[in-house]
Order: sequence, then structure tokens, then C-alpha cells
Amino acid sequence: MPGRLGIGLRVSAAVGSLVMILMWAAEWPLQAGSTNPLVDYHIIYALALITFAVLLAGDTWGLGARWSQLPIVRRMSWLR
Repeated sequence: MPGRLGIGLRVSAAVGSLVMILMWAAEWPLQAGSTNPLVDYHIIYALALITFAVLLAGDTWGLGARWSQLPIVRRMSWLR
């Protein structure tokens, strides 16, 4: 839920990308006739999460701008 609100988007994007990459790696070794290993939906989702975090989508579409003004978030920037 916090990722949807734009709160803690960096943390949720990092953890979500890690989970997607681990799920992609769990499919190895690929079987014959399987999907393309480089254009897999796990990789696409991980890249989308990273893009949202880099472009600060939580500030635009969520409460990320208000969240970043809190004193605890100013002290601990990784919460942003």
C-alpha cells in the first residue's frame, strides 16, 4: 500500500525489483520453447519500478511530496 501512495517509493521499488529479479532467476535453466529470457515480464516490471523511483512518480501521482517534508524523512533520506 505505501508504494501506491508514493510513500517510501524508493524502498518499495528497490525491494520489488529485487523480488522480480529473484523470480526471474528462479526460472533458470530455461526450458526449450520457453519465453525470451531477456524480455521477460519480471525484467519489464523491475525496470518499471526503477523508472518510477528515478522519476519520483510518488511526488507527482501520490503523497510523496508531503511525505518528504516530514522531519523524520528529512533526517533519514532513504525513507523517501
